[in-house]
Amino acid sequence: MGKGYGNGFFTNTHGNKEEIIRLISSLPKNPDTLINRGWVETTHEAVKSKGINPKIFKEKKTGLTVHFDKARPNKPGFEGKDHYHVRNPNSTSKKDYYLDIEGNPVPYGSRKSHLTT
Repeated sequence: MGKGYGNGFFTNTHGNKEEIIRLISSLPKNPDTLINRGWVETTHEAVKSKGINPKIFKEKKTGLTVHFDKARPNKPGFEGKDHYHVRNPNSTSKKDYYLDIEGNPVPYGSRKSHLTT
């Protein structure tokens, strides 16, 4: 198996790969629902001030972090759709910055890093 797989993949979280995949596959359309599920919003005011306006949440048990980007009207591609990004807890560079729907590392900005609900 290549880098990022196997028993040590989620060493920076408290969950195993199956649990992380379950969390990823159950991301709600409304990100505020995550708070009712025990997640904590960790969005910083500095991020909001840049005009990007993502919402950032952290799951208490596993430590997994997700970014929710609201659709921007009349924008093409993923910018025009509500979507999540799931941070790779073991990222070492932009080449493995996020996780895809199957919990595999994917590059920053890649198509697979944009998870729609």
